[in-house]
Amino acid sequence: MRGRSSLTEHEQGLMLDLVAELGGSLDLHEVLGHAYGLLSQLVPADHGALCVSRPEGHAVYDWAVAEMPERFFQGYAEMVPHDFVRIAVAERPNEVLRDTEMLPRASMERSFLYNHCRDIGMQLEHVMAVLLRDDPSWHGGLILYRDKRIAFSDHEREILQKLSRHFTNAVKNCRLFGSMAQRASILDGVLAGIGHEAIVFNASGAEIARTSSAEKMLQAWFKPTELGPGRFPEPLAARVACMVKDPHALLEPFCRGGAFADLKVSMQKLPGGGGASFVMLLEEVPQLVPIPLPWLRVLSSAEIKVAERVCWDNALIASELSITELTVKKHFSRIFDKLGIPNRAALIHLAWRQR
Repeated sequence: MRGRSSLTEHEQGLMLDLVAELGGSLDLHEVLGHAYGLLSQLVPADHGALCVSRPEGHAVYDWAVAEMPERFFQGYAEMVPHDFVRIAVAERPNEVLRDTEMLPRASMERSFLYNHCRDIGMQLEHVMAVLLRDDPSWHGGLILYRDKRIAFSDHEREILQKLSRHFTNAVKNCRLFGSMAQRASILDGVLAGIGHEAIVFNASGAEIARTSSAEKMLQAWFKPTELGPGRFPEPLAARVACMVKDPHALLEPFCRGGAFADLKVSMQKLPGGGGASFVMLLEEVPQLVPIPLPWLRVLSSAEIKVAERVCWDNALIASELSITELTVKKHFSRIFDKLGIPNRAALIHLAWRQR
């Protein structure tokens, strides 16, 4: 007897290291690759594979670890109906099974998988596997093979069973946060050049994704005491709660004034999807520069409109005034000549001094 735990101190140490590796990254291949090296010390095997299903189909997998001949994976989709390992573990998800619990030895030796493996150089004699499942939308597989007639022991089965939930959680976290990162990247791409940052949240008010600079904008416009422990600043958290309570509510934008720009925060329900989701759009709107009275007598009406928007970039000015960026540049050139001002910075400085 080994006391309360059936694991040796060495095995317990390896398991702790393995669990740490599983939580050490959100890159699926990196996580499973590092963890598999430790797993092989706990449960030696000649071949192994870790796979995660892909959305293209029930038999399409991403093989995160594949210490097996390349030919095994070529045309695997066609081999699925003959894979007795997959068939057996699919009926008992999250339970570690050995080959003796999958089918009789004689049937195994007659199986397509057994003979296919021997054809490609894998002298398959014993197998142990588990189907990892925590969500109906995906499943993973952890499979170990031995070429020699050395069966997987009860103790090795116990080890793999203890670790299976940690592998499941690692896959779930990689998929969840990898998806969030991808959605945030998509948001960045969609909003690039528009001047918005965005935070997407679900029907319970939990954040789903945010653009890369949203946090920076929040920190710039809200005091540390307003940011608090929540994901949203206190003035915005109440609006999130209102939107979640009534998805069809028409909330007036939240506005906060600054020295040279205003913050405008609007919220709206996103269309489509299985469940309700919402987007919070954060926009810094540059203020208009006050034009001194003497300048009004010198500049044309079109030049005044451009000069008022000197804090804006040319693309935004052009869009706002329905002119081209080239026209904006020409207006600024004439403004500088008429006022004897060298550049935009000087225009802003003098305009505020003479207001």
